[in-house]
Amino acid sequence: MRGGIQSIVALVALLAVSSAAGKQDETARRPSPGPTAQGGFTDQLDAPDATRWSEADGWTNGSPFDNAWSADNVGFRGGQLLIRLDDVARLGEPYSSGEYRTDGYYGYGCYEASFRPVARAGVVTAFFTFAGPYDNGGNGRHNEIDIEFVGADARQVQFNFWTNDDAYSARNEYLHDLGTDASARFERYGFKWTASGIEWYVGGQRVYSVADSDVSPTPKAGESLQKIMMNLWPVDATAEEWAGRFAYSGYPLEAPYEWVRYIAGEDCDLTQPPEIPEPPPTLPEEALYVADIALGLNAKRTQVVARVSVRDGLGQPAGDVRVSGAWSGLITGGDTARDTDASGVATFYSSRSSARGTVQFCTTSLSRGGSYYEPAANVEVCDSIAK
Repeated sequence: MRGGIQSIVALVALLAVSSAAGKQDETARRPSPGPTAQGGFTDQLDAPDATRWSEADGWTNGSPFDNAWSADNVGFRGGQLLIRLDDVARLGEPYSSGEYRTDGYYGYGCYEASFRPVARAGVVTAFFTFAGPYDNGGNGRHNEIDIEFVGADARQVQFNFWTNDDAYSARNEYLHDLGTDASARFERYGFKWTASGIEWYVGGQRVYSVADSDVSPTPKAGESLQKIMMNLWPVDATAEEWAGRFAYSGYPLEAPYEWVRYIAGEDCDLTQPPEIPEPPPTLPEEALYVADIALGLNAKRTQVVARVSVRDGLGQPAGDVRVSGAWSGLITGGDTARDTDASGVATFYSSRSSARGTVQFCTTSLSRGGSYYEPAANVEVCDSIAK
């Protein structure tokens, strides 16, 4: 009898293990929910914005990159984002470079930036979107849409894309002749990404396009959303045929970016430049104003999250500020007052709704002891997002 009891116990244990293994297999097979597509924005790139961006820091990409990424190589000066390449050795690499990247992911729409590339052999200046196994926009595979200036010839710009291509096997690059030296002046470079293909623009003019096809499919937002990125980096010896041989000349190289924007939706238009508001007037330190409002959705698309960035008269993030606001459109309920954290950001959550429509959030006032609200200096007052 004792042996029978032991057999039964062993069988129960075996069934329990098998059941647990089956649940683990089922969990492994079940796809994880992808990120939520973020709404449109225009960023003047005149100061850091922790509500939307982060600096790449503390890792390397490996060949053909000959650099480590460092937050120290991303800065702001004179109302511009400056991405720097220098000879500070890090993580076994001889050079350090900067990359500015969104925290959130974006889908179909128009992407554009105004920047001036570096014209130097062995150097790449880029504005692009990307997703992959580490920046996973949904399926964890390599998806990318590029605008790149490669090497010393800044009279040409390269367009490229990759679709679920972890092996980098596709050859979709295209060189467009600009007819002028792009490193000499700022220009608008962008692309329109839709389900039917990609169109690239220079100065608001469409200059190249590719159509989605079975033979050469373009990225699909339903498979993977992508982050927005800007960077500057040197190639190693494996990419010299593509970009030229890089030789450091004793001083850092900088690529300046004036602004960047994303217009959500496949009906977007890049023919007209964005309306860039005038910079806020010179203010005393105790003044407060809204520098940015960034809206996003939760994973189930039932709730809107609004992140309001507040700065003082010196343009520095302002903490411990009571921010008041109001929701309108599809959702009218939710947080109406929140305090900014040490980075100057107040986070609001709307009420939940499974319906589809447009939600707007507007700030109404700012308050902090010893400071005052200056509405005329606001860079943004309201923002909206479709859910």
